[in-house]
Amino acid sequence: MNEGQVPDKRRAERNFLQTKVEFYVDADIIEAVSVDVSDIGVRFETEKPIMVRLRMEVGDQLLEREALLVWAVKKPDSEMMTYGLEYIPNAEENI
Repeated sequence: MNEGQVPDKRRAERNFLQTKVEFYVDADIIEAVSVDVSDIGVRFETEKPIMVRLRMEVGDQLLEREALLVWAVKKPDSEMMTYGLEYIPNAEENI
C-alpha cells in the first residue's frame, strides 16, 4: 500500500457494471433516533439497516434482490449521491 492510501476493507471482488437499477423502499414507517441536527440536515440512527428491493439487468438476466442500505455519500459540489447496498443472503424472495 502506498503512503497515504486507505486500506481496502472490501470483503468481495468488485466487477464494474453500468446498468439501470430500479429500487423501492417498503412503504412502512421506519423509526429512528436523531444523533444531531443543524440548519441544513439531521443525522439519525436506526436499529437495523434500511431494507430496499432492487431490480437490475446483468447480462441477459433480470435480477431482483432484497438488500440493506449500508452507506451513502453525497458527492461534493453536486446533488448526486452514491449508495452502498448489501444483498441479504439467502432471502426467500430473492430471485
